[in-house]
Amino acid sequence: MLTKNVFAGAGVRTVFVNLLYEELMKREFVTLADIMCLEQGHPKGFYDNNPKRTLSSEKAYGELKKASSELIKALKQVCPGCIEDNGRMGKGKAFRYVGEFDDPLAAERQAVEQKKMEDYVAFCKASAGILPMSWFSAYFENTQLLLDTNREAEGGANQIQSSLEQNLTNIDLLPLFYKAISNKQVLQFAYQRFGQEPFTLTFHPQFLKEYNGRWFVFGEADREPYQAYNVPLDRIVGEVCEVNDMEYIPAPKGSYREYFKNIIGVTHEKDAKVEEVIIRTKTEYQHGLLLTKPLHHSQKETLPFGDHGGQMYGEVCLTVEPNRELRGRILLYGENLEVVSPLSLRDQIRETLTKQLAQYSD
Repeated sequence: MLTKNVFAGAGVRTVFVNLLYEELMKREFVTLADIMCLEQGHPKGFYDNNPKRTLSSEKAYGELKKASSELIKALKQVCPGCIEDNGRMGKGKAFRYVGEFDDPLAAERQAVEQKKMEDYVAFCKASAGILPMSWFSAYFENTQLLLDTNREAEGGANQIQSSLEQNLTNIDLLPLFYKAISNKQVLQFAYQRFGQEPFTLTFHPQFLKEYNGRWFVFGEADREPYQAYNVPLDRIVGEVCEVNDMEYIPAPKGSYREYFKNIIGVTHEKDAKVEEVIIRTKTEYQHGLLLTKPLHHSQKETLPFGDHGGQMYGEVCLTVEPNRELRGRILLYGENLEVVSPLSLRDQIRETLTKQLAQYSD
């Protein structure tokens, strides 16, 4: 009986334990260098072919030694004589599992997985204030978990809450579209743009995205622009029906990663191109806030906040397609941000501010 579950815990030590166990169960000799290569994503033999990169110089080397020692000890405790080494010392030392059972620590691994599942269920209960309740209800329908969650919410026992309002129009369609994407199911529904009459859309849902508290479903449509058709859930009217006599059109692999790569939000504007956007911060607090909460993954600091020619400011650079979501984020920060370039974006911001100022001129 093990006194400690070697698979329990988190962090890189646990990663090493699992990697080493999986390799040992192949019943082949394995070195610590082999495990480090797997964890780091290096090819086998990396440290032999790169003498300037030694195994012992890696930051995680101490955790690797600890993980291997604990795992081998646990295996020997459960199955004495199941580990043999190749007789070498130092970096060439290798171990091999020769025990009777193919998965001697199966119970320990299963216990950890069960604990993870229990922790996840507990998180799901607590996160009913983050996940839309309709989404939560769809996947835990008729379960004690949902009943307990509703009772706790009514009693004010929630421990997590989102600042975004999740009681949105058609938020209950989220599970339906998620399942349609998973099952490759073509759908048909009426879609109504703001201020226009609704029209019927035959739709191949491929991707769900939330932006600024609003949910969008992207996919292939039977009318222009066809690919990456963008449908806000709150613009769907009436029932959503399945179309069973039409072959589903999947998204090309990686297409949505590329679609969202160079934009903020969900919008590609006509004739927009990827540009370097230079934004100047006017306060040290705002500069720090922008560094910790970047506008886009491409954002980088190009000028630290400080005294530059008698003026106090800093600058960041984004590589994006300027769109209305970017303009909205910039305007949100008011006088604390200034667009330096491109001039076209600077002019758009100026025009919006001029119109806003005119509203308060009386």
